[in-house]
Amino acid sequence: MKKYILPILYVAIISACSNTAENRSTESKERPTQKAETITLGYENAPYALTLPAELHAFEKAHLNARVQGYVREVLVDIGDQVANGTVLVKIQAPEIDAAYAEAQSEAASARADYMGSKDVFERLMKASGKPGAVSESDLIRAMNKAMADSTRLVAAEHTARAKQQLLDYLTIRAPFNGVITQRTTDPGNLVGGNKEASLLVIENNQRLRLKVPVPEALTGSSLAKDSATFNVESFPGRWFKADYYRRARSIDPGTRTEMWEFIVNNQKGELNAGLFAEVQLNVQRTDESIWVPHSAVLTTLRRKAVGKIVDGKLKWVEVKTGMKSESTIEVFGALGAGDHILLQPNEEMIEGMSIN
Repeated sequence: MKKYILPILYVAIISACSNTAENRSTESKERPTQKAETITLGYENAPYALTLPAELHAFEKAHLNARVQGYVREVLVDIGDQVANGTVLVKIQAPEIDAAYAEAQSEAASARADYMGSKDVFERLMKASGKPGAVSESDLIRAMNKAMADSTRLVAAEHTARAKQQLLDYLTIRAPFNGVITQRTTDPGNLVGGNKEASLLVIENNQRLRLKVPVPEALTGSSLAKDSATFNVESFPGRWFKADYYRRARSIDPGTRTEMWEFIVNNQKGELNAGLFAEVQLNVQRTDESIWVPHSAVLTTLRRKAVGKIVDGKLKWVEVKTGMKSESTIEVFGALGAGDHILLQPNEEMIEGMSIN
């Protein structure tokens, strides 16, 4: 039996090896080398034009309220009025405050008179004490204590009078800076000074405006290529305005995942109004160089976002994250480097490991 079994096994092994070789030959015929256009990667740090929504705000804005309770006697301004710093805007009348101030002044005058009298007595006794036996030591001490007590009372009365005078000054509301009145919510005769009362007036400094631009979190690592930006508003279609870089928040808003960048707009002519929405064009660039590829080089599917990298003539999919975009190119981050070759136009039918010519 051994004479017959061994030759049969030998023939079976030879046949299996032949079939494996044929299968490999068949597979190689089924997966031919595919021709495709490739590009060579390199690092770039060119400025990139970014368009974002923004909003114009007054450089300074104040809601003016009544500090003390009283009745509005006179309103000297209305919306649209230009006012200078210190201009009287509203006058309030409060007789009880006037009376309290007069009483405080009277008390201060009385305390001053008492102090001057006790001080004079003490000085006379002090002078007379130079003669032995003329003034007893106890009388001198009592006079000194009386003068000191009157001095303390005078200081307290003067402080009270100044505090009442400050309340009296609150009856006159003045402009805190140069600006324009944008809101008015009161008229003569209104009772003001309540805790939940709305502002009597709103004043804004519109000579300079803040252009506030919420920059997406992914772009906050970039910097401005220029210290200025251009923007337009619907009020002036086709016209572009300039804004100079001012400051940035250095903090990400957790609700919008953006960082606020501010620019200053010179509005001396008063053409622009606070509250306008704008479209801003920024020229930004990365702090470090990055890789940019054509849009067609990034294959985006429901499962992944990748580029086709050629390694030793074979296709290897490399998953990437994208950053800034331009009209023709997009920034990518992944296991890529300068000198790598990637497909210019990959598609989903390409299988990893296939030969690329």
